[in-house]
Amino acid sequence: MRFRAPLGTSAKWITGGVIVLFVGIVFLTPWGGAAVWVLMLALFAFGPNGYSFESHDLVVHRRAWSPERISLRGLKGVRIGPDLMARSIRTFGNGGVFGFTGWFHNSRLGRYRAWVTDPKRAVALEFGDRTVVVSPGRPHLFIDEVRERTGVEALREDTAEP
Repeated sequence: MRFRAPLGTSAKWITGGVIVLFVGIVFLTPWGGAAVWVLMLALFAFGPNGYSFESHDLVVHRRAWSPERISLRGLKGVRIGPDLMARSIRTFGNGGVFGFTGWFHNSRLGRYRAWVTDPKRAVALEFGDRTVVVSPGRPHLFIDEVRERTGVEALREDTAEP
C-alpha cells in the first residue's frame, strides 16, 4: 500500500511565500534568475510525495529524486500526534518549502530526521540510535501497517485523524 504525503497548511503558506519572494528576486535582480530556479527545482524534487513498505523497509518516495529506504529493523517505538514537531529547531535542512526535510531537534523527540509534508500528521519512528519523522496522509492506517510489519505498537498522543 502506498501512502500519500499531502502538503499541509503550514508548508503551503511557506512555499507560497518563498515562491513570491523568489519571483521578486528574479525580476528585481539581474543575477538571481538561474540560481533561484535551480534551488526551487531542487527543493521540489527532493521533497517527499509518498511512503510505502517493502519487506522490512519504509520507502520514502520523492517527487523527482531516487527514493530513500529506511530499514525498520531495530524499531523500538512509534508515536503519532499533531504536535510531535512543535517547537522544533532546524539544524540542517528545509524548513517548509514543499515540505520539512532534514535534521531537526526538539525536547519531545530529541534529534530527528524529517521527511514531512504536514507536521499535523506526524508519525515518529524511534530506533535505538535515531528517530525518523514522516507524515502520511492517513497516519493511523500507516501505523497499523508498521505494527503488522514490526509488531511495535504506537503511542497515540492524539486519537483524532487529521
